Amino acid sequence: MSSPTILDVDRFPIMGWAGPAGAMIRPDVLRGMAEAGFTVSHSGVSGDASEVIKALDVAAAANIKLLLVHPIWHVSDDYKLDDERKAQVRALVEAVRDHPGLYGYHLRDEPRFELLPLLAEVYAFMRSLDPFHAIYINHFPPIEGWGAPTAEAFWRRYIETTAPQFLSYDHYAITVATAAEMKEHAGEPNVFPAEKLIVKPDYFDCLELLRGLSLAYKTPFWAFTCSVRHGPYPPPTEGHIRFQLMNNLAYGALGLQYFTYAHDSAMVRPDGSTTPSWEIARRVNADVHKLGPVLRGLRNIGVFRSGPLWSGTRHLHRSHLASLVQCEGDPVTIGFFQDAEDRLYLMVVNGDPTSWSRITLKVNVSKEKLYCFDYGDAVFRELWPPDPHNQMVALAPGEGKLFKVGGEGQGQNF
Repeated sequence: MSSPTILDVDRFPIMGWAGPAGAMIRPDVLRGMAEAGFTVSHSGVSGDASEVIKALDVAAAANIKLLLVHPIWHVSDDYKLDDERKAQVRALVEAVRDHPGLYGYHLRDEPRFELLPLLAEVYAFMRSLDPFHAIYINHFPPIEGWGAPTAEAFWRRYIETTAPQFLSYDHYAITVATAAEMKEHAGEPNVFPAEKLIVKPDYFDCLELLRGLSLAYKTPFWAFTCSVRHGPYPPPTEGHIRFQLMNNLAYGALGLQYFTYAHDSAMVRPDGSTTPSWEIARRVNADVHKLGPVLRGLRNIGVFRSGPLWSGTRHLHRSHLASLVQCEGDPVTIGFFQDAEDRLYLMVVNGDPTSWSRITLKVNVSKEKLYCFDYGDAVFRELWPPDPHNQMVALAPGEGKLFKVGGEGQGQNF
């Protein structure tokens, strides 16, 4: 049995990418981050051990942990892990590895295939110095091989040479479309013409690939939401953020990340004041933390879709599960899970990030009841009126609801 790591700590990881760095690592900013439900800040800290420890002290006091971005262990394309560099890395890791404010070490963002051998070498050296904390490498979206023949070839080489603690990739799904794009893709299920938005058609391909690799290699994965306006990406609404994060959870993600937190004033400005995105994150993260203890005890056994298929999705009604679960109404994602007693759970996510949806779940049970997770009290309750064979459910934009088939609940939810 492997030794425990920080991933085993009973706190669902929610990370703010490009979090407070440098002079912004101060008590008011990090307390605000914790208040919004973030547990990890991806933070750049330069300087010697004393400067890094000062930042970790501030984080620990605010109940935040830092994923440290530091030039000593940042693997640039021309990085050399020679004896001098090893001595520098060892000295800094030994100075910080017992600090309560530490989550781990950021090695590289979005490497290409040819850099994987060097990353594996640095990763192994860092693990030898600190086997408990996270060693973080984030990747391009798996839409191509980034120097390998295919995305799957890239990821399998990475996993088999590095043996990472968890997998991470970024993919920002919701974009403002041009008039030409709207015309070309009119009628496709990922197009939302009233808002002039397109959800990238490979969004679910990426999630399905990572879900499969995660299960095959018994390695958890983390995924992102876009939380800052930039390029073709619109200012995120709550529906946009919920759609991305809840779909991540439906596919079995065990860590969530926001791009970004402090960069470009996404959620917090340099003076410590917050933006509307911060308030959205506070609400969504509160729900995730209620769900977290349940999701950590479940295993993902499949993901299906109702309504028109997207690339990378499988139709529930054409699967072997059609005799067990059916879903009528607006399109949704349904993640299937089981607990240690093989009890069935369904994570149902609104297929529309922009508007309400209404569905009817039909679960083929005899005497079992259907319970829905109540975010307010963090318990499972019966919906009203209760009818697992014909259960009507309304979903807010991007909303995800977790259902349990059978077992016990805590009364009615109305």
